[in-house]
Amino acid sequence: MKLVSKTILSLMGLALTASCTKLDEKELLYDQVVQDQFFQSNRELVSAVGAAYTNLYGFRGGLTNVNEVTTDEIVVPTRGADWGDGGHWVRLKLHTYKPNDSEVNGAWNMLYAGVNGCNRLLATLEPLGTAQSIAFIAELKSLRAIYYYWLLDIYGNVPLSTDFKDITPPPNSTRKQVYDFVEKELLDNVAKLPKTGPNDQSTYGRVNFYTAQAALAKLYLNAEVYTGAAQWDKCIAACDQIINSGKYSLTLNYKDNFVKDNTGASEFIWAIPFDQVHAKGFNLNHQTLHQESQKTYNMTAQPWNGFATVAEFYNSYIDPTQNPGPQGTVVGLDPKGTPTTGTVDKRLSNFLVGPQFDANGVRLLDGASDPEDPDGQPITFTPYMNQLEPRAWRQTGARINKWEFYNGMTSDLSNDVAIFRYADFLLAKAEAIARKNSNWNDPIAMALVNQIRTQHGGVTPFVTMTDVSFLAERGREMFFEAFRRQDMIRFDKYNKAFTFHPADADKHVNILPIPEAQINANQKLKQNPGY
Repeated sequence: MKLVSKTILSLMGLALTASCTKLDEKELLYDQVVQDQFFQSNRELVSAVGAAYTNLYGFRGGLTNVNEVTTDEIVVPTRGADWGDGGHWVRLKLHTYKPNDSEVNGAWNMLYAGVNGCNRLLATLEPLGTAQSIAFIAELKSLRAIYYYWLLDIYGNVPLSTDFKDITPPPNSTRKQVYDFVEKELLDNVAKLPKTGPNDQSTYGRVNFYTAQAALAKLYLNAEVYTGAAQWDKCIAACDQIINSGKYSLTLNYKDNFVKDNTGASEFIWAIPFDQVHAKGFNLNHQTLHQESQKTYNMTAQPWNGFATVAEFYNSYIDPTQNPGPQGTVVGLDPKGTPTTGTVDKRLSNFLVGPQFDANGVRLLDGASDPEDPDGQPITFTPYMNQLEPRAWRQTGARINKWEFYNGMTSDLSNDVAIFRYADFLLAKAEAIARKNSNWNDPIAMALVNQIRTQHGGVTPFVTMTDVSFLAERGREMFFEAFRRQDMIRFDKYNKAFTFHPADADKHVNILPIPEAQINANQKLKQNPGY
């Protein structure tokens, strides 16, 4: 086991299995706590509060999938008999998702489980009135607000529930009402939260002052989408709280954020401490790698050969027009993945492409390779993808390599995953300044972007910038970190045509349908328009 904060593992430990067993929260130990027998020490409070965080181990499931597979970054093609799954992966890409699709349900259930956990703990802590409990109340209210931020972003008109004792099913609230609630809860509680940094083990993985500021920055960055009123100054102010704190900095190497032993990375404003034994739930290696890749990493189980990136997005890294920088040999865009010349951006480490070998350097072979694939049996991961369905080639698509894969991997990775990362808020500030001043060449905005380009990408600084080049840069830096959907909506690209996605007929798809099971269970809920 890697050296993860013992505090965080004990904080979350009582319910870690929820990521794979989907336990009903009412079955958790915390429901059996008697007030006068517990909450007598800070350690007991920390342990209890952990229940509200447990479902974050599902962050890389439905929540990430609805924010990534729907975009130009990620595709889950149907590879013959594999990954058909009733068509729901294809529907995410085509924006034809349905109220009973599994990922639509999964994100909703994960987020409302978090809301419910916060409400239950608040119902117990608020009557205590002790100095110790006050800080934890602020933490829980801020965490609940972040769950609602995700809900208003994905589903829009969601029900607001804040009283655990009220069992009356609530009706929809408007997106503006949910926005106002999230903003107020964060503003009312942020000053009560500790101003700790990524190396403080007592709060690593928990909501602190800067986590709440990051959530406010995200809320304000997207405020015009949510409410019709832009909030650029508020976004800049929230970003400045993080940037000027001295607590965070860009990592020297981009990959340092994603290696196996990345706990406490200097960019981690809020991270999920995954562990392959004690804190499971991060199975990217199985989602993206080919079955034969088991031999490359001596994995304990066979991968599933699913998630990938397509040539159009990969090309935004290597195309010198889109991404000027040092030129060198890169994997090309043709069906064979023929080496070509392109920009050598350090962030190409996000992808696994080219010929594949086992742990001893022997070429991997796929005995079930597609006869039409020009690479034949020798496995070569190509950015080129022949089709979305029904027979995407087994080797096609650049694989997601952002988090380090390592020898002896199990079905769960030990890399921590940042929810809010410092580079994101340099970019958020740059965007807010550019939009406020109606000038994408604003010198402050340009300097913030170029700081990331040079340090993380090792590429040439921009001398001029447009909304198109900014969004592409944001994509290169923030690839597969669960924000691409809202970014494309904000830049009016989500409904346009991109690889395997024809232009949408209208914009009702910018928020997802409320799950059918929730509509059936609560007659006060109204389905979102268009579904």
